[in-house]
Amino acid sequence: MGGLLVGGLAHAQQPLPNRNVNNGSVPAYEGEIKEPTREELDGEFKKRTEQQILRLQEYIQIISDKKQSDENRDKAIKEAIKLFQPGSVVQVSSGKKGSSVISRTVGDYFRRLKALQYPQVEITFYDATYVGDYRKGADGGYYTTATFSQEFKGKDEKGNIMYQDKTTKDVDVSLQNLMDEDFYKQNRWIIKFGNIKVTETKTPGKPIN
Repeated sequence: MGGLLVGGLAHAQQPLPNRNVNNGSVPAYEGEIKEPTREELDGEFKKRTEQQILRLQEYIQIISDKKQSDENRDKAIKEAIKLFQPGSVVQVSSGKKGSSVISRTVGDYFRRLKALQYPQVEITFYDATYVGDYRKGADGGYYTTATFSQEFKGKDEKGNIMYQDKTTKDVDVSLQNLMDEDFYKQNRWIIKFGNIKVTETKTPGKPIN
C-alpha cells in the first residue's frame, strides 16, 4: 500500500498542544504486547504519525513566534524535544541563499530557533505531508519517513522580508515498544522522531515559486 497523504498546516498561533490528547501511542494492551498488523501500520499508525508531525509543526511555530511569552516558548521547546529519540539531529539551511546545510542537535536547533535575531519570524507549512509505509527493522521496531515542506520568513520591524526560503524536509520516524513514562507506566507502541534532513531549499533567487 502506498504512503498516506495528509493536509498541510496553515500558520496559526495556538496555545501549547495538549499532550494528553495524543502521545503517539495506541491504547495499552492487557497482557503481552501485540505486534501491529499491516492494517494497523497502514492505517492507525500512519494517522498517529501525521498527528505527531502536526504537533511538531505547532511547537516550531510557537517557538519561533516572538509574540509568545518566554514561558510558553520554553515549554514548547521542552515538549518538542520529547518527540525525538536521544541523539537526533536537525539539518538547517544556512548562507545568504540557503546554499549550505548544517546539522544541529535537537535541543540546540530549538533554542537557536527561539533566539533568531529577526524582529519578526514567520514559519508556515504548506502542501501535503507524506508518510511512507512502515517497515520492520532488525531490532523489532518499525521505521518510516515523513516528508513536509515549510516556508521561513525573517522580517524587520515593519514586516519587510529580510530573508525567505522554502524547505522540504525528511523526518526519520520509528515505532518502538517502549516504556510510557508519562501516563500508563508500561510498555506501549510509541512513535518517536529521529533525524530531520533537508532535501531541498528554494530562495527568491532560485526562484522560490
